[in-house]
Amino acid sequence: MSRKIICLIIVIFHAPVAIYGQNDRYFMLNNIKARPLAMGGAFVSIADDLASAAYNPAAYLLDQLQDTRRWAFFVNPISPFVGGIENQELFQGSGPAIDDILLSLSLLVKSISFRFDSFQLGVLLGEESLYHLQEFDHASVFNVAGFRQNHSHAIVGRLKLAEKVSMGGAANFLFSSSKNDPLESNREFALSYGILLRPEKGLNIGVSFVNLPDSLQQYRLALERIVDESVNIGISYELFTGTLFSLDVRNLGEEQQNVVREFHFGLEQMVSSQLALRAGYFNKEKGQHVFSWGLGLFHSNLLFNTANKVNRNFVLNYAFVYERSSLADNRWHFLSCFIKI
Repeated sequence: MSRKIICLIIVIFHAPVAIYGQNDRYFMLNNIKARPLAMGGAFVSIADDLASAAYNPAAYLLDQLQDTRRWAFFVNPISPFVGGIENQELFQGSGPAIDDILLSLSLLVKSISFRFDSFQLGVLLGEESLYHLQEFDHASVFNVAGFRQNHSHAIVGRLKLAEKVSMGGAANFLFSSSKNDPLESNREFALSYGILLRPEKGLNIGVSFVNLPDSLQQYRLALERIVDESVNIGISYELFTGTLFSLDVRNLGEEQQNVVREFHFGLEQMVSSQLALRAGYFNKEKGQHVFSWGLGLFHSNLLFNTANKVNRNFVLNYAFVYERSSLADNRWHFLSCFIKI
């Protein structure tokens, strides 16, 4: 069994290298989106301790232990070394002093979460932005160029209304490089809301609404395909033990010029207690196909013997997204690595 797992890992990491090209983009410094993007972005209905905060705040879920109070810290073991080595490039340009403090802190502590009874509150720091790639080309692994000017922080709250119903909201502080000077940043504010229903065991239904600022209506368009004032619906079901299917429908509100309604499909398969394989697909307008796959390693709940064995929270998550169109083929690499303490 161990040999099979090793072979699968080699195949997963070797496949992107086999089609390596000049359009490869790397987001491996400090992001939470490797798991959802490996599943085609079909994540509105999936509960997760960090990644769900970006797709549906109502699914933002810590371990459900028996105690009523719980603090949780998520630390990044990789980015402090990268930030230390590349500190001169990391802090190029100018920015507010308070944001520099938060940005520096985010390289070590990604998130702080607190749960009291049915209420949960969390702070997420230093999320890498996929916006403004034309100014900052993420064409090398652990690239820090533009991180200071393009990132976000978030405050997320979730309230469990009943055993099968939750609601949540998130306030996002967005930083985006200026059009006049890429080393200067503009600051904006965004909100998102969500509902999560669990009508039966293994079945989740989620609804989210995203409100972006007028100046950054395409901030989350690149791969997440989320636009301003969009309503997104998702459904996920664990048909067999260890096999999770998910489906999202993007932009069910009024159709925007940037994106029309899209169906996003995701699959996650547990191979062993410490390994999960993922795949996803969606079709953009004009025949642009987007395929994705990835893996999760080291199930944190099982590693630390916590009571919750339901959430699939992994220490290491990798995603490769292949965007094929008539104009160009883009390859995106994402790495999320966080240890919960």
